[in-house]
This record gives sequence, C-alpha cells and structure tokens, in this order.
Amino acid sequence: MDPLQRRALTNGGIAALLTMLVGFGIVAAVSGGERAATPPSPGPGSPSPTPPTCAPSWETVPTQDPSEGSNALHDVVALSATEGWAVGATGLDPVSPTTALVQRWDGVAWTAVEAPSPGSEHNELLAVDDAGPNEVWAVGRTASGFGDRPLALRFDGTEWTQVDLPSDVTGVLTGVAAISPSDVWVVGFAGDPAALLERALLLHWDGVLWENVEPGRAVGGGRSLLRDVEALAATDVWATGYRQNRPLFIRFDGEAWNRSETEVRGVSNAIEPVSPTEAWAVGSPIQWFDGLEWVHAAELPRAGELHGVGAVAPDDVWAVGLRLAADEVSTRSLVLRWDGGRWRVVDGPGVPGSDALMGVDALQDGTVLAVGYRDVAVGRRTLAIRGTTCPGIG
Repeated sequence: MDPLQRRALTNGGIAALLTMLVGFGIVAAVSGGERAATPPSPGPGSPSPTPPTCAPSWETVPTQDPSEGSNALHDVVALSATEGWAVGATGLDPVSPTTALVQRWDGVAWTAVEAPSPGSEHNELLAVDDAGPNEVWAVGRTASGFGDRPLALRFDGTEWTQVDLPSDVTGVLTGVAAISPSDVWVVGFAGDPAALLERALLLHWDGVLWENVEPGRAVGGGRSLLRDVEALAATDVWATGYRQNRPLFIRFDGEAWNRSETEVRGVSNAIEPVSPTEAWAVGSPIQWFDGLEWVHAAELPRAGELHGVGAVAPDDVWAVGLRLAADEVSTRSLVLRWDGGRWRVVDGPGVPGSDALMGVDALQDGTVLAVGYRDVAVGRRTLAIRGTTCPGIG
C-alpha cells in the first residue's frame, strides 16, 4: 500500500483511489517456482527459444533519511548514469509528512538537498521529470489547513524554487512531463475522492503562464483522476489514470487530447510510450498498446501492483512495485523486466522490513534507477536500487 493510500485510510484521504491494489485477484509471473507471464496473442513479440545470455539483477544503493520518523521516495528521474533526482516526503507521520524531500544521485549514492516546503501542515512530492540538467520539475501537494493545494517546484541548475500555480486551482498533482522550459504538462485531480467527487486535472506551462486545460470528451463525465503523464514529443503526450473505476488512457497530438479505449479492467498507475505506435501501462495487470488498441499483456504475482515503468529500449522495459509477502501482512519490492519476449521477475537482495518501490526511470545507456521505501522497527526509511540490465532479445 503506497503513502497516498495510507493517508486516505487514516484521514478520509486522497489516494485510496490512486492505487486500488486490494481486491484484484492476481496470478503468477515469478521465478522460483512460479511461471513468468507471457503476453497473449496478439501481443508484443513472441517468446524466444534462446535462453538469456545474462541475468538482469538489482542492488540497493545508499540514501539519506532526514527524519527519525518517516522518509519515503515516490518517483525518480535519471539524467545520466551519474546524475538523477528523486522526490518524496519526510516527517514524523508517514500518513501526513510535513516536509518535501528531494535527493540527488551522483552515481554512487543519493544525497538530500534543500527544497521548498510551503505548507504549514503537509508537503509531499509525488513525481519528477527533467528537460535537461538545468530544467527539472517536481510536483505534489501542500496544505496549510485549507485543503489540498497543488505544489510545483523547479530546479534551474542551482537551486529548487516554488513555481506559482493559478490561485483557483485546487487538488493534488501526481505526474509531470517536462518537454522543454516552455512546455511542461502536469496531471492529477481536483475534488475529494472520499466523497466520490474527484475530477481529472490537466495543467500546461508555456514558460510564462499556466493553462488549466479542460480534457473534455477525452475524459468525459463522472469520477476521474490522472496518475501519470509522459511525452515522446511536444505533439505526442500520453497520460493514464482512471475514469469511473476503469483504466483511462488519453493522448495529446499537439492540438487536442483524445481517449484511447481499453477493454481491460484493473488499475493503471504509470505509462511508458516507447514509440508513437507502442506503449506500456502498469498497475494490475500490465497492458500494452500495439498501435491500434490496448491489450492485456501479463498478470502479476499474487497481490502485486506496479507503480512505475521505464524503458531502456522497446525490448528492455523495467517495471517496479510491490507484492504481498509470505506473512500476508508485509510487502516486498517487485521488479519485473520485459526482455522482448516475456515479462520476468528480476532478482535482487533481501531488504530488511516491509518494502515497496514506487518509481523507476531508465536510459538508453542501460541506466536503471528505482526508489521507494521500507518500514523497519524505528520507522519508515527511503529505499533506492540500481538495476543491471542485459541486451534485449527482440
């Protein structure tokens, strides 16, 4: 269960509808006695009869925990093998953290850096993206006793500063796609999910002003929410979330947003387009866009849910999340990789406590970075891993 869900359960919260993990029966795609799921036909590629020449794996890397209570990372962006940013929140209470958390990757370890926390009661960053080393954006929410306000921060190469948003915009920002300094999309929701009144939120920054974009028919009426947004180009932007408890996919062509229909039920938490005619969406189950429609691609391990996806190449895609542990109470990090033929679990070291991965990013040079959190006796601690990939087989 991610931090937004925990908040929702405690205070009537926001994100119980952001990640609807519990209640979906999920079957198997794991190693160590469980079979990996293979996309059905039609599907992306076909299993290769040639065994892999190497075994992808992952390792944990050092992070910093500013608070003695709760520390968590929610998303990550890799700029190179030796530079990246991760965002989250810290505070005494994991359900209601008080301080935005930003950490920087130097190729060896993650180090906390200063960032604004404007709210007097709550500050939390949920997503990060870059348009270059001097153009990094992070978004989330802030609160000072008058309900949630969207929060946007920007790194200019020297420091992180708050970016003012329209005063009439309320709610939470859950995704950001930074295409250039004058072309940034952010998504989320306004309204109260606990009251079944949430509505998808789309904002666009043109370098000077924000526009509150009405998605219109792309989303339609009823309850809706957007969790993630990714861009291939200024004229090819993808976003995912839900509408009336069904996965929602919308796409911007430079002129307007349009809906891409799916018949697959479940949850979609994150999206990764790898070309104009191919994309992956993860949550539960995994979906694949074949250029015409979204299709069911793979099931997950029992009680598993994915929260992030990133691609090294079309035949080298990584997804991260969590699955229920053997004790039926705690969770374990879940790392999957698409090798051009099937999705397989990627093995890594055991992590003390109950752990989860919430975001992942990958680069064409093979860099794979993921972040999340782990719960131990003394509180919640940040968790970060680095993946070691292999050549694809597709």
